[in-house]
Amino acid sequence: MNNKSSYFKAVSLGLLISLPVQAWAVEGGIEAYLLGSRDSMAGMLPPAGSYWNNDFVFFNGTAPSLSAGGVVVTDPEVDVFTYKFNFTHVFDATWGNTRLGLNVNLPYVSANGVYSGELSSGFSGTLHDTGEQALGDMTVTPLFNWNKDKLHTTLALQFFLPTGHYQSTSVDVANRTVDALNASKNRFAFDPTVSMTWFDPASGWEVTGAFGITFSAKNDATDYQSAPEAHLEATVMRHLPNKLALGLTGYAYHQIGDDSGAGADATKALLGANSLEARVFGIGPIVSWSTTIASTPVTFKAKYISEFGAKRRFESDKFWLTVGVVF
Repeated sequence: MNNKSSYFKAVSLGLLISLPVQAWAVEGGIEAYLLGSRDSMAGMLPPAGSYWNNDFVFFNGTAPSLSAGGVVVTDPEVDVFTYKFNFTHVFDATWGNTRLGLNVNLPYVSANGVYSGELSSGFSGTLHDTGEQALGDMTVTPLFNWNKDKLHTTLALQFFLPTGHYQSTSVDVANRTVDALNASKNRFAFDPTVSMTWFDPASGWEVTGAFGITFSAKNDATDYQSAPEAHLEATVMRHLPNKLALGLTGYAYHQIGDDSGAGADATKALLGANSLEARVFGIGPIVSWSTTIASTPVTFKAKYISEFGAKRRFESDKFWLTVGVVF
């Protein structure tokens, strides 16, 4: 049940596209938490002030099959572009030795899909998704930071709010179209994540790791309960004197337990699967560069992550560009 393709998706927090019907494991085949969101310096909280990240994320993903409106479609492929407005404010006030911050993230999603193969109804051929261009789910994240020598630790309590566009799936076999893509997951989710960064300014070496678990509410529209999702991210960077940094970043993702509810049970029956427990791994290069434009500090960051070892979810390659501005 492994699948391979090419895909997308920086230092932002959240996701984007979901299929509103039962599809592979973790409903929609893609998790609520955007894998790869935490990389270089994720354990650090910058000085007090306001920060604006513009995240541009691209991906093309495939899976062996998915269920759309109760009809199994084989060989689905989706192309997604996401712009994520990512605003962070770090407060002057502290709570004891704890520094405080708040992040708000709002994505805009543009997606299209092609489903080529057979339908469980007996129809064989290609169906094109009518596409989706809409705002996704907002994410609000309180931040708590502690520092000791070269070690920096940040606890992020991430809340996914189902504020994005969502609608039920419709299939038009006569016109060979299907409307299944959504910008929203249509469910609340909570993701506590701890990030730690060890950084030595003298040598320029940085090691960052982040671990979190996403707990999702049930999608009432499909009666689908996604099981908790554990994600581990790691980055190693070398920061050079010219403010250029080069490194490697990656992640591992695995669901803890199996999805449940009538929607998940129907998916198992349609796909002949004993379990919907999902997993995936990803790794790739990352580069960043900091400069000043008209006296305003600006940071550019780009990364490419290739996924592998996927099971019961989309497998893809991602390209991610972030432009960060300090107010």
